[in-house]
Amino acid sequence: MILAHISDSHIEAPGVLTYGTFDAAASLRRVVAALNACDPQPDAVLHTGDIVHHGEAAQYPPAREILAGLKAPLYAIPGNHDSREGFAEAFADQPWLPKDGPFLHYTVEDFPVRLVCLDTVVPGQPWGTLCAERLAWLESQLAAQPMRPTIVACHHPPFATGLTGSTKVGLDQGGAEFAAILGRHAQVQRVLCGHSHRPMLGVFGGRPVWVAPATCYQFEAGFSAENTLALTQEPPGYGLHLWLEDPVAGPGLVSHYVPVGDFGERRVLLRDGKRV
Repeated sequence: MILAHISDSHIEAPGVLTYGTFDAAASLRRVVAALNACDPQPDAVLHTGDIVHHGEAAQYPPAREILAGLKAPLYAIPGNHDSREGFAEAFADQPWLPKDGPFLHYTVEDFPVRLVCLDTVVPGQPWGTLCAERLAWLESQLAAQPMRPTIVACHHPPFATGLTGSTKVGLDQGGAEFAAILGRHAQVQRVLCGHSHRPMLGVFGGRPVWVAPATCYQFEAGFSAENTLALTQEPPGYGLHLWLEDPVAGPGLVSHYVPVGDFGERRVLLRDGKRV
């Protein structure tokens, strides 16, 4: 199984540049083209939120139009820049979208690794939360299949990132309970997140957490005393999470970061295990 992981596309209305600089739509098209060029193809693509920049109705159709170009099936959860109403309307034709309840979370049962997609959004706020109802839903979903390898996906990273502003800490409440739930469920192979606009790796509740880069613009890895949050011209990127058989450790998940851009012609060193 190969799961591609994208996040934070921040699509604007047609013709609008994000912060007057970044063409988020063109950047997402480059990422879609890169994913479509993968050989073999991902079994699925997971978008961990902030589909659009302001949650406005006019921003979702261009986002859907671009994402519809993916060859692999798409799954998505909302981020803090999305509106639940706009997100639900935009993806109303998708069978994975919940049809009732206050939260847009669900499970995907079609692959060797189960996907548990968790809604951490607080409307109108940059941070996320896990209330008692959402924590209970997560606990029940994980308890239902304790022996099946699982990925938990949410928009907000649950740990301190070292950055500042809205990316400093993802959850304002429920973090300790979230960690305890993860600690009770050894089948969780990864927690996959977005929100922080750069690739990161951490551990939370004893489980590896992988944060995807954005498809639009990245935040600088800046940790100076000035405590600034700055945008960079780093390229967009995505994650590839491969479920592999290891002869020593047994089956497990391996995660790769892939930047998207023109990096010159590749030079093949080996083909079918033989030197070229």
